[in-house]
Amino acid sequence: MVKYLIANPVDKCALTVNDSIIETLISKYNVPTIDIESSIRAVKFEKINHYYKNRYFLFLDLNNNLCIAVNDVFILKQEFFNEFKNYPVFLVKTTDFSKILEQQFAEENIFNAANYLTNHTNYFSAKSLNYSKSILGFFIMFFSSIIFFIDAFNLFNNIFYFLQNMLKAILFNKGMIKNVAEEVNLDIDELPIYSILVPLYKEEYKVKSILDAIKLLNYPKDKLDVKFIIEADDKLTMRALCILDIPDYVHIIKVPYSFPRTKPKALNYAMSFVLGKYLTVYDAEDEPDPDQLLKSISAFRALPEYYACLQAKLNFYNASENLLTRLFSIEYSVWFEYLLKGLSILDLPVTLGGTSNHFKVDILRNVGLWDAYNVTEDADLGLRLYLSGYKVHMIDSITMEEAPAQLGSWIYQRSRWIKGFIQTIFVFIKTKKDYSKFGLMKIFAVYIFVGLSTYSFFFLPWLLLILFFKLNSAIYYLWFINSFFSYIYMYTIAYIVLSAQKSLVIFKSKIDFIAFTIWPLYFILHTIASYRAVYEIIISPFKWNKTTHGAKDYEDA
Repeated sequence: MVKYLIANPVDKCALTVNDSIIETLISKYNVPTIDIESSIRAVKFEKINHYYKNRYFLFLDLNNNLCIAVNDVFILKQEFFNEFKNYPVFLVKTTDFSKILEQQFAEENIFNAANYLTNHTNYFSAKSLNYSKSILGFFIMFFSSIIFFIDAFNLFNNIFYFLQNMLKAILFNKGMIKNVAEEVNLDIDELPIYSILVPLYKEEYKVKSILDAIKLLNYPKDKLDVKFIIEADDKLTMRALCILDIPDYVHIIKVPYSFPRTKPKALNYAMSFVLGKYLTVYDAEDEPDPDQLLKSISAFRALPEYYACLQAKLNFYNASENLLTRLFSIEYSVWFEYLLKGLSILDLPVTLGGTSNHFKVDILRNVGLWDAYNVTEDADLGLRLYLSGYKVHMIDSITMEEAPAQLGSWIYQRSRWIKGFIQTIFVFIKTKKDYSKFGLMKIFAVYIFVGLSTYSFFFLPWLLLILFFKLNSAIYYLWFINSFFSYIYMYTIAYIVLSAQKSLVIFKSKIDFIAFTIWPLYFILHTIASYRAVYEIIISPFKWNKTTHGAKDYEDA
């Protein structure tokens, strides 16, 4: 449990005082100004975040004279301003400052957002791979093995399945270790600015709910730096935002239309305007634990410096809506409450969730932010953090999300996740020169947890077909033993999860009973999604499959 001690509140009038001074300087002393319509050219894009934090920027006027625009009059007294004392000074109002920076640097910022990883680090991006060639090579090896080396093929696949089940069983067992809740007092004066990035695309039904969820966060609002990131052509979401009362700690950022149209590119674009020491990402439908930011601060302070990221647990507030959402909820519980926690405890690379991960901003920049071309940017970033010598810790805080309630939406979302895992394992293979930083166990864990878990979905129908072939009797025995232990593992983890949720013993509904009974069959849907993912990675590897949220709730309201 985390509490913060209420001290003297931070003076919220500072911005108002500054604006009043600017108005006075303009009206009484005729100090020159610029606004969104001024014919200027801002310079030194690489300093955009410094400009935004310090409320000034350099620009060239129509005569190519270097000038300085100031929004915070108090910086005129700061030491760093001495190097600009001979420049003509122009004032800019707060209402125009952010808009001018966004407008002036839009072209450079969008290029930077799409290419930050490769321009600022030595790591590979998902865009650098030839997926058609890689998938063709995989198919040739796969079918050649079936045709010419069927017994060896089955033997190796049995070993793969055994290793996968063993690793997940070990991780699940480690994940059952209970966290010891500690009460930590945090002085409000010592709390840093915390940035929250909220990427929004076609989320007109959910913008109000995420705004309400942020308002409920137990964190001083004058220390929140919230970015609502929307695509410039998303008129419906913008219209929904226009009718809301947006607090002054929320900054709406419009991302210009450009390729790739992905969430990680939008996040990278917004990083130019981030103020916080720490940062988290929430999706439009999220309902985070109100104490989550405080728990994050507490954990970062308690952990060694090399812990660069914290991952909160995720689950669904509509888990009982139908059978699909119930099965998905069980899967999420296994993933976030046990497997990822087990990876963290065993000091193995953690594939992050796409939301409610909390970062140290300086380290996030150093490792290359998000890969704009990877459609599971979270998994890729988790591995990259470990390759860079950092670690991830699971915190005892939960964010509730909305599970896709229709099968089509579920397949659409899951195919993107599997496609992203394919991208991630291909990128990991290409970075083998960095394997020395990992060690053998961590390398195996990545190949099993990311690579084999994806491969197993694809292989399932071929397994059923191969069993009709005339095989060595020992192969049938191996498959029987492997399948037997797989079912034991799957039903055991479902039993533990449902028992922890107090859903199993009394079976709150028929959905709980049916979900437990058919739990292994749920993964047939993953196989269907995996074939769509293979098709997409050849045809449109960087296409972002948008998950629709909230439309049904809005219509029912």
